[in-house]
Formats: sequence, C-alpha cells, structure tokens
Amino acid sequence: MNIRRSTLASTMGSIAAAVLLSGCVVAARVPGPVVYVDTPPPAPYVETIPVAPGANYVWLGGYYGWVGGRYVWNRGYWSLPPSGYRTWEPGYWRRDGRGHYWTPGHWR
Repeated sequence: MNIRRSTLASTMGSIAAAVLLSGCVVAARVPGPVVYVDTPPPAPYVETIPVAPGANYVWLGGYYGWVGGRYVWNRGYWSLPPSGYRTWEPGYWRRDGRGHYWTPGHWR
C-alpha cells in the first residue's frame, strides 16, 4: 500500500509540475453548495458606475447574495478579464420548485 501511495503522489507531483512549467493555467469552476431561499431577492440596487480605472477593464455589476438568513448587496467593481476572456456573464437568481437560488457569474 505504501508503494501505491508513493507512486500516486509522485505521479500527481509530476503532473502538477508539468502544468506549472508549461505556463498553462487550469481553471475549474467548482460549484459551491446550492442554497435555496423562500423569498425572492429585492429589486437590484441602482449603482453609480465610476469611471473605469484604465483600458480593457470590465464592470462586474453588484448583486444580492444570501448571507446570515438575509439578502446582502455586494457592490460591483471594475476588473481586468483573465487571459483569454473578454466578457463578463453576470450572475442571476433563478427559481425552481425548491425556491430561489443564485447562479454565479463567469467570464466568457
């Protein structure tokens, strides 16, 4: 058993080193737990969007998150897209038979 664990650890280490040395960036979207809420979110807060801090910045608008048993507004902000991405697909609240749940935004 120790030999198998050692071989697996060695193989995983080699793969990680190859990825790091190749300059590749592996980004996996790992979904968090889905939280269902009985009440719909409030109407979006109307934010005043400040001037972009520079060229190529993209505005990531604010949204209501569910924190501590209530909706809390998360302010929007300017961000540079990650390499290979250009647009921000905003998150949104959805509703199904279990209630309302948040679908996070992502880069495209």
